[in-house]
Amino acid sequence: MTKLGLGSVKQEFASQTVFLLIATTMGYAFGYLYLVLMGRALGPEVFGILGSLVGIFYIACLVGQALREATARSLAEIRAKSGEAAATGTFLKLGTKLGLLCPLPALVFILASQQIAAFFHLDSVTPVLLLGFSLSTALILEVISGYLQGLQRFRMLGIISYLVSQGLKLSFGVAFVWAGWGLQGAVAALLASTAIALMAGLVLTMKPLAGGVHRQAENDPRLGPILIPTLILAIFMAMPTSVDVMLVTHFFGATDAGLYNSVATLGKVAIFLPMAVSFVLLPKATENHTLGLGSRRILLQSLLYAFVLSGGVALLYWLLPDTIIRLFFGPDYVEAGNLVGWYGVAMLLFSLNFVLIHYSLAIHSIGLMLLADFVTLAEVSAIALMHQSLSQIILILLFGNLLIFLCSFPILIAPRRL
Repeated sequence: MTKLGLGSVKQEFASQTVFLLIATTMGYAFGYLYLVLMGRALGPEVFGILGSLVGIFYIACLVGQALREATARSLAEIRAKSGEAAATGTFLKLGTKLGLLCPLPALVFILASQQIAAFFHLDSVTPVLLLGFSLSTALILEVISGYLQGLQRFRMLGIISYLVSQGLKLSFGVAFVWAGWGLQGAVAALLASTAIALMAGLVLTMKPLAGGVHRQAENDPRLGPILIPTLILAIFMAMPTSVDVMLVTHFFGATDAGLYNSVATLGKVAIFLPMAVSFVLLPKATENHTLGLGSRRILLQSLLYAFVLSGGVALLYWLLPDTIIRLFFGPDYVEAGNLVGWYGVAMLLFSLNFVLIHYSLAIHSIGLMLLADFVTLAEVSAIALMHQSLSQIILILLFGNLLIFLCSFPILIAPRRL
């Protein structure tokens, strides 16, 4: 590759990353404001319950995101080998199969609504049912997003998956709670926003998908190579965004759960802000790996971007924890100020691991992903056994992410022969 060509690739990577960074930042800002405003409107006790329900929703979104990225990797490989039309033809078959699986969460939540409501100390099953349907619409939306990411249509991906979906969640959440619907209104906003974003995604992708109707896939796409990486990625991503909040809600009182949820909400900024870096990294590193080209430069550049973005947030949390808590959640949450700094460091490490895991997915390094899952499940077990204080929960997350980073970073940076 010539020096000019290398520079143009670097410039293209940077420009696409910047656009998706802007879109994801705005989208996560909308989602973040949704949580902040719900926390202020509902109070610590109800917000703790909402945090657990939203945690389940985020797990579904993370499963969907992992499904999207596994799909994107598969399509990026086909695009590199056979062109965009072949990738689109493959997606039409693959997307149909995946779409048939997406309604399963709604069915599960309908059947187990009483048990789920009892676990979270709810008097009504209505929020559980609303949540179940929102999980299915969110998963189908991620399948469409996988097509856009795999074909590197980052502009459309950013608009549909982040600006439209998250913006509507904020708007509906404020409107429904203001109308007096309380917890049910906050959960109903999840269903309304994902359903409308899904319809918008289908409309915007109709034309490019129509171009692949008559292009047969070279092979009948199998679900195994898609679903296995999806499950592995979802386990790793679920812990610092959802599972810890649900465990705290179960083991601690409602007030402590609300305080922890406020800290976790702040921590999500450090996670979500650099996610655009990994979204651009995955298809590009996959394409280079498929063609036998080096992708180390993309990895190092992505790690640098993630460190700067998440590190800046973590530093701010260390310097002004009480001010930030008061600003976003009010004086009722001030007790959580001493937890914000440590949680920010844990999420900085997670963000770096997030980049490394996506790179390992691109180069088919399944062992590294399994290592991350093992540590993540160990974190869950540790929290179940040791939950004397909220600070103890955060330290478990911090050391778990540090262990993943120390084990994975040398493996991926070590020289690799393609």
